[in-house]
Amino acid sequence: MTAAVHRLLVPDDPPEAAAVRAFVASGAWRDAASFQRLATRNPRYEVYAFDLPGAGTPCILKIAQAAPAGHRGARRLEALVSHLAHDPARRALRGARLLAQNGLPTFRPLACWTARRGGFFRDSFFLYAQISARHSLKDYKLGTTGLPPAENARAFDALIAPLAELVAGLHRRGLRHDDLACGNFLVDADGRLHLIDVDHVRAVRLRHPRWLKRFRDLNDLRRLDLDDVRLDVFLRRYLGADDSPGWRRAFAFWRAGGNRPFRWLRRRLGLRRASGR
Repeated sequence: MTAAVHRLLVPDDPPEAAAVRAFVASGAWRDAASFQRLATRNPRYEVYAFDLPGAGTPCILKIAQAAPAGHRGARRLEALVSHLAHDPARRALRGARLLAQNGLPTFRPLACWTARRGGFFRDSFFLYAQISARHSLKDYKLGTTGLPPAENARAFDALIAPLAELVAGLHRRGLRHDDLACGNFLVDADGRLHLIDVDHVRAVRLRHPRWLKRFRDLNDLRRLDLDDVRLDVFLRRYLGADDSPGWRRAFAFWRAGGNRPFRWLRRRLGLRRASGR
């Protein structure tokens, strides 16, 4: 089984390192039927939960398919090219370590590797320790936490300030996430937020002048899907002393599609309807 595993990377610092190596060598990860499959909206990924043999640590195994069967035509080719150029599991491991090194809460990465599962191209495997979280921020947004509506709304409101502090801290440290949607923040039992879906986390190269970095940082907020009232609270806390109509307009530019200028221009001219995302 070990001969079929490629590009195995196991960080030395987790206490589960030996158990992780034994798990990968055993090939038990090939029999996903024995794990609990978790729902995911992206057909490119398969996500499983299980306890790591020999350690008992609750883990998540996220498998990125090289050529997703759920994609068709050009989209499938685009996913394949991206997969081959940038191994998503390795990027996620590096992103999680980068966040941890900067004191930002996320999951503990345990291993990544690639392997064939019947197809010509190798799929990408990412193993990490599960966060003990009750809900995501999206659950509060949708009111699916199981709390009474008024209590859910109060709890959601109380999370906006920590959310702004977490994102501001991310940007102060010269990092960006690229998908700061509510579904990518988990809330643990103590009410602490944790960032997930970290395969696009990166350190920015341009940090000066400060105003230009701020402008680019606001692009990182374009997918933050808060309602208008909570978004206003978030921006006031996130921008702090820099809060001004000018920076609000810069954020609105990115949110309207400024990172794709031709699409943005078509929307401004009324040639394309805005996405419902």
